[in-house]
Amino acid sequence: MEVKIESYLSEMQRTLARLPREAIARLGQALLRAYRNDKQVFTLGNGGSASTASHMAADLAKNTIGPHTRRFRIVSLNENAAIMTAIANDLGYEFVFSEQLIEVICPGDLLIAVSASGNSPNVLQAIRRARAQSALTCAVLGFDGGEAATLVDIPIVIPSDNYGIVEDVHLMINHMLVEYLREHLANPRVWTV
Repeated sequence: MEVKIESYLSEMQRTLARLPREAIARLGQALLRAYRNDKQVFTLGNGGSASTASHMAADLAKNTIGPHTRRFRIVSLNENAAIMTAIANDLGYEFVFSEQLIEVICPGDLLIAVSASGNSPNVLQAIRRARAQSALTCAVLGFDGGEAATLVDIPIVIPSDNYGIVEDVHLMINHMLVEYLREHLANPRVWTV
């Protein structure tokens, strides 16, 4: 077990050293801009990435609250099992996110897709729907970024082909963003501009 622990931690350190810091900063700025402009933020993902997308929505909604601050307008598209299963049953699983965006996503809103592979059809459909509505798009990815990396405005590709490492780093990015936003939103000059 000790060898496995050392191997995992070594791979994590190599991955963290190569994080796309500029892209992460761009997402932080996009979130701050969405907040300032009272735009909506949508998160989504499948499997472990669904958990991260939900975690991100919860953290941004709750952990950025401070004195005199309004809340983020954020929702995770994975939360409503009834609508997801209805869409999957009637139209196909590839539409479970994009169909939820019809009539609710607007120009200037922000879609954050979380996906290790970047190739899930339902994630790609949602990105296309958001872009068609002139929303800003970001994908937090792994491996080589897949097709999603070529479709979004802000691709954040974790340079690893290990699902565990990719998913761990996705959660770390979430916490980096929350710390950044909590600090900036605590300054009244930032959120009233």
